Amino acid sequence: MFVVPLPPHGQAPVRAYQRPAQSPRAGLKPLHGFTFAVLASEHSGAAATRIALRAQDASDLLRDVLGVEPQLSLRILDRRNWAAHAEIAAYGVTHVASNGDLVVGVTPADAWHGISRYLARNLPARDLARLVDVHGADPGDRRGPALDALAESLIAHEVAHVLAQQQGVMFPSRWLEEAFANYVLVAVLGTNDPAGLRLLGSLAEAARALDSGMPTLAEFERGSSRTDVASSVLAELAITRAVYAAYATCDTVPLADLFKALQTSADPDADWELGRMLVPGLHPSIAAIPAAFTAARVGLAA
Repeated sequence: MFVVPLPPHGQAPVRAYQRPAQSPRAGLKPLHGFTFAVLASEHSGAAATRIALRAQDASDLLRDVLGVEPQLSLRILDRRNWAAHAEIAAYGVTHVASNGDLVVGVTPADAWHGISRYLARNLPARDLARLVDVHGADPGDRRGPALDALAESLIAHEVAHVLAQQQGVMFPSRWLEEAFANYVLVAVLGTNDPAGLRLLGSLAEAARALDSGMPTLAEFERGSSRTDVASSVLAELAITRAVYAAYATCDTVPLADLFKALQTSADPDADWELGRMLVPGLHPSIAAIPAAFTAARVGLAA
């Protein structure tokens, strides 16, 4: 997840409130033409269709590259319907509901405007100007980049997490779990939305200047309370740079290799974890992700 710190690795997400609606799908309209069920708020318009199409693109790529596709059901909600039909209080935070639906907002989570403000405050002026030139200006604070289009594309990242969970993939570490989901995101954009890939790539590259704000690897792994939204996003963008390098040189081959290696059932003891983190044939840029966290902290100390 990009906009909320994840819970400690291997634990279920902590919901802001545990109040599934009595009829979680009542009052929503179906969207047809997809290989999975899609229900959306009545006035969600073209945005709901775009989100469903992005989820379909992710499902199709997973089928084509990995030979399996997720069993999806999608619930796309506007602000008026969120409280009645979502199971996380904060609007727009994508999550899996108690009945298995993937729940997403018609518009992105408010936290993305906070990320835009963070970038406006902290990026060097030249880097910020380039980013705003690519993304446009955030409507709430025109000093920062508009991140709504990018945030909408992240449904592919969430679909990847759904597939991994359904397939029983055992990730020995959070950084590897996020590398898998971000690789799927990059591949989906590269295949279906080159303009969207440019948005993601420009943000990831600009974020290099802020790597000193990343959490330590240990904080990222355990979901430390000190890992706030901004630092969590910086970590995700560093991981994204690594998987993009693998995709640029080897297309989806490293993604398929990673998935195949991690599908193997095993007891998650220390030896297994070390072995999985050193997956034979893991692309060098992915294998170097832990070092990126260390390098960021070394840079901060310097």
